[in-house]
Amino acid sequence: MARKKSADKVDKIINEIKASTPKFKLQLDAKTTITLKTKEQMQKWMALYPKAQLL
Repeated sequence: MARKKSADKVDKIINEIKASTPKFKLQLDAKTTITLKTKEQMQKWMALYPKAQLL
Protein backbone atom coordinates (compact mmCIF):
# COMPACT_ATOMS: atom_id res chain seq x y z
CA MET A 1 0.00 0.00 0.00
CA ALA A 2 1.12 3.51 -0.69
CA ARG A 3 1.95 5.94 2.09
CA LYS A 4 -0.20 9.01 2.62
CA LYS A 5 1.20 12.36 1.58
CA SER A 6 1.48 15.09 4.17
CA ALA A 7 -1.07 17.90 4.15
CA ASP A 8 1.64 20.41 3.16
CA LYS A 9 2.62 18.40 0.09
CA VAL A 10 -1.02 17.97 -0.93
CA ASP A 11 -1.67 21.71 -0.56
CA LYS A 12 1.43 22.50 -2.63
CA ILE A 13 0.32 20.14 -5.43
CA ILE A 14 -3.21 21.56 -5.44
CA ASN A 15 -1.90 25.15 -5.62
CA GLU A 16 0.36 24.24 -8.56
CA ILE A 17 -2.61 22.75 -10.42
CA LYS A 18 -4.77 25.81 -9.72
CA ALA A 19 -2.01 28.15 -10.91
CA SER A 20 -1.60 26.26 -14.18
CA THR A 21 -5.28 26.28 -15.18
CA PRO A 22 -6.30 28.56 -18.06
CA LYS A 23 -7.89 31.86 -17.15
CA PHE A 24 -9.45 32.93 -20.46
CA LYS A 25 -11.72 31.15 -22.94
CA LEU A 26 -11.78 32.59 -26.44
CA GLN A 27 -14.20 31.49 -29.13
CA LEU A 28 -12.55 32.03 -32.52
CA ASP A 29 -15.50 30.87 -34.61
CA ALA A 30 -18.59 28.68 -34.20
CA LYS A 31 -16.52 25.49 -33.95
CA THR A 32 -13.25 26.61 -32.37
CA THR A 33 -12.75 27.56 -28.72
CA ILE A 34 -9.33 27.93 -27.12
CA THR A 35 -8.16 28.47 -23.54
CA LEU A 36 -5.42 30.92 -22.66
CA LYS A 37 -3.42 31.59 -19.51
CA THR A 38 -2.31 35.21 -19.96
CA LYS A 39 -3.76 38.47 -21.16
CA GLU A 40 -0.89 38.84 -23.64
CA GLN A 41 -1.88 35.57 -25.32
CA MET A 42 -5.48 36.78 -25.48
CA GLN A 43 -4.46 40.05 -27.14
CA LYS A 44 -2.36 38.18 -29.72
CA TRP A 45 -5.26 35.91 -30.66
CA MET A 46 -7.69 38.85 -30.77
CA ALA A 47 -5.35 40.53 -33.26
CA LEU A 48 -5.34 37.40 -35.44
CA TYR A 49 -9.10 36.84 -35.13
CA PRO A 50 -10.90 40.18 -34.75
CA LYS A 51 -14.32 38.50 -34.57
CA ALA A 52 -13.28 36.29 -31.62
CA GLN A 53 -15.43 36.46 -28.51
CA LEU A 54 -14.29 36.19 -24.90
CA LEU A 55 -16.35 33.68 -22.97
